[in-house]
Amino acid sequence: MNEMSDTSDAPGPTDPSNPANPREQSNQSAPGGLGDPTDGVGAWQPRPEAAEDIPAVRRVNLAAFESADEADLVDALRRDPAAWLPGLSYVATAPDGTVAAHALLTRCHIDDVPAVALAPCAVLPEYQKRGAGGAVIRALLAAARAAGERTAVVLGHPAYYPRFGFEPATPRFGILPPQPWPDEAFLALSLDGSTPPRGTVRYAGAFGIE
Repeated sequence: MNEMSDTSDAPGPTDPSNPANPREQSNQSAPGGLGDPTDGVGAWQPRPEAAEDIPAVRRVNLAAFESADEADLVDALRRDPAAWLPGLSYVATAPDGTVAAHALLTRCHIDDVPAVALAPCAVLPEYQKRGAGGAVIRALLAAARAAGERTAVVLGHPAYYPRFGFEPATPRFGILPPQPWPDEAFLALSLDGSTPPRGTVRYAGAFGIE
């Protein structure tokens, strides 16, 4: 997995070496360009991805990460009906309508209980550190709550994701990663205020995590 892309906002959730993508790992920098000092304040307009946004979403992920892995991951997840959750791929647009940031939640499981995985998250380099990443993540998590999702997990920067309510998954909730990832980088969030289930996280096949 890989991470997020708004170096100005924070790291990304997709990989153990890259905290925003469960396929990688815990990178202390902000992977998808996330770490943002304004944390979403400003003129960003977060909204669900539309069909016409798909090329722009790929461009954002290609620009935000060092390889095409995250962009390819998003495309693979979009093709997987067991992983893709309609309405839980979000973009944030700039005042001129440019898609500046992207964040994605897909289906995972904690043992057999459905949950959602945040990854990847990405911000175009020219919009990093300006709040785009924070804006799109907050809107996406709100959409997941409204959809009835109960628990979210992320492999991400330990200094960034707690601002959204994420806490260390294993010591706090007894949620185990599928691989030996650092406790401080593997995080979980109760979306509905209930106690998350205990167990081991299983990601969608596209992440390539056994």
